Amino acid sequence: MSGLRKYLQKVLIFLVKYVLLLLFKIIGPPRILWFGWPINAAILRAFGAKVGEKGVFIHSPVVLGGARGGYANLTISDRCLLNGNNYLDLSAPITLERGVSLGPGVIIMTHNRYNHNAFLEERLAHTCGVKEVLIKEGAGIKAGALIVHGITIGRNAVVGGNAVVNRDVPDNCFVAGVPARVVKEIK
Repeated sequence: MSGLRKYLQKVLIFLVKYVLLLLFKIIGPPRILWFGWPINAAILRAFGAKVGEKGVFIHSPVVLGGARGGYANLTISDRCLLNGNNYLDLSAPITLERGVSLGPGVIIMTHNRYNHNAFLEERLAHTCGVKEVLIKEGAGIKAGALIVHGITIGRNAVVGGNAVVNRDVPDNCFVAGVPARVVKEIK
């Protein structure tokens, strides 16, 4: 009986996935992924994202900003985990290398502006622009962290919960705080 149940579950997921893909091909890529992880991964792939085939879990919801032309700016490698309530700004490339995990509520920004406020944009020009974000192999970004544009998170680095990362994080380090600072090396 359980074998039949598993088979029917696989058939149902297959049907739902292809009906949703057909629908989104007609109306365009969704801004919010509300579905289970295999369907979310299929939708991302269908609209240009590079998503690994092994051990990728993309739990909903995931909000995708700046993705007018699809998801080509997103790369998610094998063994990655997105724990839900994530916001990914796809104005520039976001790359999650093998084994990266994003906790719930993680925000990754690839652009910054000040609502066209000429005063702020002139005086804070160094903080404006569109820049890619790279999160290297094995890094863990904990709940509620914010990664700003132009940042590289090192291999096996851990970003503490609710940290604001506004500068690159070295390999094998734990960072935390607002703004995030190196707390200790991971040996």
